[in-house]
Amino acid sequence: MRLGLVLPCAVIAPFVVAASQPVRLQPSSPWVVDYGEQSCRLLRKFGAGDTETILVFESEAPEEMDMLLIGKPLRTGEEEVPARFLPVQEKPIKGRPVTSDEKGQPGILYGHIQLLPDEEAAKLEARMAGRRANQLVPPPKVDPGEELERRSARQAFAAKATALEIDGRRSKPVILETGSIGDAVKTFDKCVRDSLRDWGVDPDLEDKIARPVWLKNRDTLIRADDYPRAMLFAGQQSEVKVRVLVDASGRVTKCTSLSHFKLPEFTKLVCDKITRNGSFEPAELTDGTKVPSYYTVHINFRIAS
Repeated sequence: MRLGLVLPCAVIAPFVVAASQPVRLQPSSPWVVDYGEQSCRLLRKFGAGDTETILVFESEAPEEMDMLLIGKPLRTGEEEVPARFLPVQEKPIKGRPVTSDEKGQPGILYGHIQLLPDEEAAKLEARMAGRRANQLVPPPKVDPGEELERRSARQAFAAKATALEIDGRRSKPVILETGSIGDAVKTFDKCVRDSLRDWGVDPDLEDKIARPVWLKNRDTLIRADDYPRAMLFAGQQSEVKVRVLVDASGRVTKCTSLSHFKLPEFTKLVCDKITRNGSFEPAELTDGTKVPSYYTVHINFRIAS
């Protein structure tokens, strides 16, 4: 069951400026934090009628955050759409056009975003890229204090961010006049930590982890010939996201689907493979103590053209 928390705000009548200027949309709803069973969502509406645009942040775990925008003003012919939080971000994040399931409206999805200053975001991306490039070796230990510093930098970034610019049409970007998103993000982050407890994971213990869970056989766990045959013949494709709970011995205790796609065959395959054949090293504290934690897996099932 989902529970929504509405954050107070001053709702201003939406407006759009002249065509030669960016499309500027004012808030038409308060921020709402949605406490879901598998994820937390932070959303707000901007504009009205044909200009209505919805901004959604979603997180299924710390360091896992997507941003989705839906609305007619976002229609674009571009394959990649840059966006920036103003005035705190110089280097844009890159999104891809999508279509909403409910009404078929145009949207833009920004995966794995970080609400961080450019320099901090670059450092974190370099660390994550290093992990992806070296999946056959354990991830290096990190100072848990770095995560606390990054959390502080995230809050400072959110407090100073007052608008979101989406440059989908190059000559006429859409600007959502968000105002400071600091309080909304703070409540959203609390939702994410509360979710950890709901999964059976101690967020205070997570703060002390120096080496995260490592899936040792990720590259060989799922192969091309594992593609569900019925889905292959039907031309069905999917993006699968699952969360795995791993105990202090490295044993998988639970696999939960986080996917938005309504194709359970793909999720069942991934969870079955991980539960039966996944080889995990558990998370460690700075002194080497093994502790229970979680691991998220993203797998794209695509049919080569």
